[in-house]
Amino acid sequence: MDLFEAIRTTRAMRRLDPGRPVSDADVRTILEAALKGPTGGNQQPIRWLVIRDQDTKDGLQEIYQRCWNRGRKPYAAEPGRIAPAVLNSADHLAANLHLSPVLILACADTGPQGRRHDASVYPSVQNLMLAARALGLGTTLTTAHLFEEEAVKELLGIPSHVTTYALIPVGHPLGKWGEPKRRPLEEVTYLDRWGRPGASGASGVAGAGANGANGANGANGANGANGADGGGPV
Repeated sequence: MDLFEAIRTTRAMRRLDPGRPVSDADVRTILEAALKGPTGGNQQPIRWLVIRDQDTKDGLQEIYQRCWNRGRKPYAAEPGRIAPAVLNSADHLAANLHLSPVLILACADTGPQGRRHDASVYPSVQNLMLAARALGLGTTLTTAHLFEEEAVKELLGIPSHVTTYALIPVGHPLGKWGEPKRRPLEEVTYLDRWGRPGASGASGVAGAGANGANGANGANGANGANGADGGGPV
């Protein structure tokens, strides 16, 4: 698959086929791609926890459902902030997380000072998702579990000096691949000064966030504060 096609069409796939397994070979392939992601000073703090055991997935789903019940409240309280289809798919994910063939939890050792490594983790997560797309596997980046991170860590035996970042369901998608809606480049690109049009050939920039908080069809609503939307990016 062409790299740019993978980038354009890697969208959140929250509905996965529970009847189609994901092979160990495919899991290894996407994790090896993730390992190529950049990390600060090449320190490589990220660790990947692959979850296949059904009882463990059942326990994670119970925690995740509680977290999503909490995380969805701002969206439910403000109709139109997020597209109804996105909210529905996030609801589906929360109710069916345990049916995902594989769950992958991105973690990193934060050390005694609790130093986070977001910039050394999320590029690798994107690599993983792009590699999965190349194999025809669906993924979505979720962080709702962070509302009850300690419960997740206890369930999975994760030590106190390790922080979790993203819980990624992996499976064969039930939905269709396609390009998610995004704001036009002209609305989000500036040249030399904030709000000045012309960067990268863009022109007619309307100004900072001209469309306000909601993108086309509320697509940006899938990325909530703290990422605690439970659905991950659209």
